[in-house]
Amino acid sequence: MDDEGFDLEDELEDELREIAGLLDPVPPALLDDAMQAFTLRTLDAELAALTFDSWDEEPSTKVRGAGLPRLLTFEAGGVAVELEVFAARVVGRLSPEGPAEIDVQRRDEELRVRSDELGRFTADGLTRGPLRLRVTPDGGAPIVTSWTRL
Repeated sequence: MDDEGFDLEDELEDELREIAGLLDPVPPALLDDAMQAFTLRTLDAELAALTFDSWDEEPSTKVRGAGLPRLLTFEAGGVAVELEVFAARVVGRLSPEGPAEIDVQRRDEELRVRSDELGRFTADGLTRGPLRLRVTPDGGAPIVTSWTRL
């Protein structure tokens, strides 16, 4: 089959996916369950426990807190990942400090950023929805946060 045949197959697949999405959309709860199951593919990474969530401190921010960033802390394997989540931006800091590869994982995409020598990093241009981080410190084992809504 030539390249043109592949293009036609891609177009047909896209059209069928769009029709299926209109006539029989995937329930949101099923997407969340699927993302939880998807985390099993990273069994080589230690799951970071959520140790602080500002939403737990001020439950009213879930409903009326549009102006306040959400603060989260995850810990695993001697590494702490502190996050400030606001609109389309995630700002983070690693402890202990140091450079690391950080993969911001979304349903349909992945953004790779790198922390500086002080462990600081920023991921911009994110859309609303679930995300998680896979943090691999230089010379260290990877850790993965649980899914969090942006």
